[in-house]
Amino acid sequence: MYCGQCGKQIDEDSRFCRFCGATQSLLAAEPPLATETDDEQLAEHSWAPPPKKSDGNGKTLGIIAAIVLAIIAIASLGEPGTSPASNGTAVSDMLADNMEMQADNMDAMADATSTTPTADGSASKADTWSYTTDEDKVRGGKSYFATTTSTNTVHQDPPYDSDTTMRLTVRRMPSSGTDVVLTISSGQMMCPSYEGCSGTVRFDNGPARRITFNGPADSSSDTIFVIGAKSFIGNLKKAKKVIIEKTLYEAGNPQFEFDVSGLKWEH
Repeated sequence: MYCGQCGKQIDEDSRFCRFCGATQSLLAAEPPLATETDDEQLAEHSWAPPPKKSDGNGKTLGIIAAIVLAIIAIASLGEPGTSPASNGTAVSDMLADNMEMQADNMDAMADATSTTPTADGSASKADTWSYTTDEDKVRGGKSYFATTTSTNTVHQDPPYDSDTTMRLTVRRMPSSGTDVVLTISSGQMMCPSYEGCSGTVRFDNGPARRITFNGPADSSSDTIFVIGAKSFIGNLKKAKKVIIEKTLYEAGNPQFEFDVSGLKWEH
């Protein structure tokens, strides 16, 4: 039989347990349930807790909870006594103001690069004219020049350069007065000074007009002078675009285009 106190197996006719000394009764005839102190019974049953099932959703929820707590902690930073919600709103407003400021700075930079400041501080389109002054030390007085170059090029076969431009110069000199001079970078305009030549000009969207030229006294073939310079300059000052057509030796009748807007000429 088994001891009713400690559960150890003892002789059937024992009145006392030889292990714990407890007095035995009839209840000790049946074997007791296994207890935590009964190492042999625990070894027989080999009891272990069932394995836990993995819960992926639980891990995800934990991560989300951690992120939310972190956001709340960041938003709660601020002046003492303010609530997390008000501090979070302040952070959002600060970020929005910063982004708006950056956008304004980029717009200002774009405006600054698209215009050119003038002498009075205002902004205007980049000037296509270049201005120079030269002092005439022999006759006295000064010479004034305003020059612009054609916006297009004309192809010519060898021996001339493949890309030919035309330069338009308005000048006033003590020795010769006011002139409009046309000069090509290569080629020949074939306009002798003793008989002159002609061409065609158009100001903006106006009609095409016949224009006459005169050659230089040194008979050079790359330069010609506009006859009626003052009238031509008056039209230049009102126009934005000019097209001049002039015959070139073995190059046909090419047309040279000029951006003449903003001419400043008071001489």
